[in-house]
Amino acid sequence: ALSPLQAAKVQDPASQTILLTGSNRGVGLALAEEYAAKGWNVIATCRTPSKAKELQALAAANPKVLIEKLDVTDLKEISELAEKYRGVPVDVLFNNAGWIGEPVSHQQFGDLDQELFVEVMKTNVFGPLKLSEAFVENIAASQQKKIIGMTSGLGSLTIMARMSRFYFYQMSKSALNMGMRAMRNDLQGRGIIVAILAPGMVDTDMLVVSGYKGEKLTPAASAAALYKLVAALTIDDKGLPVNVDGKTIPW
Repeated sequence: ALSPLQAAKVQDPASQTILLTGSNRGVGLALAEEYAAKGWNVIATCRTPSKAKELQALAAANPKVLIEKLDVTDLKEISELAEKYRGVPVDVLFNNAGWIGEPVSHQQFGDLDQELFVEVMKTNVFGPLKLSEAFVENIAASQQKKIIGMTSGLGSLTIMARMSRFYFYQMSKSALNMGMRAMRNDLQGRGIIVAILAPGMVDTDMLVVSGYKGEKLTPAASAAALYKLVAALTIDDKGLPVNVDGKTIPW
């Protein structure tokens, strides 16, 4: 493992730095590519780096992309990663990693599964909160000071008033919104911006599982729009869930 000083040296101290979870595929991979193309240092995490071939190719072509192993439900891995990067400013912590929860039938009425519920909540809610807690000093030491939670329209009581296919996933995104709002309240006094963004309907494996058949964005288009939204955030941001198109998602 690199020491904190070595970790700082393999990056470009003059560039902004993003720590990105779930960066091996879909929107996460597209975000890694987008930030790398913009010249950022990218600390790209995923559960199994050895299987993340596209991410490996990105890192091989760009020395400012660092791949780190991280399961956001593993408290030891969170702690070890925070220790490794102690003292390294992180401008944007983008909590992208999420899980829809499969088999989906086990989060539907009549076959509700407690173990699946716990795993979805650990991944989608507790993981982002704990990672934010672990890296808060890195964020505070940076120029941009931004923490992003990746939400979904499925977490909206208004939009999903007649949706009941994904009990646990829907609940997890509502809970993430609440957790991010609470964290925003605690960190705003330190100049830290906490925002809740949604990627829109993106052509990914998760969308296939959902059975959605309507219009969809490419991961690259979603990532480019999210990059602009993150760049435009200020401390005066209202902290409401915002979709990739810039529109507020009703609670």
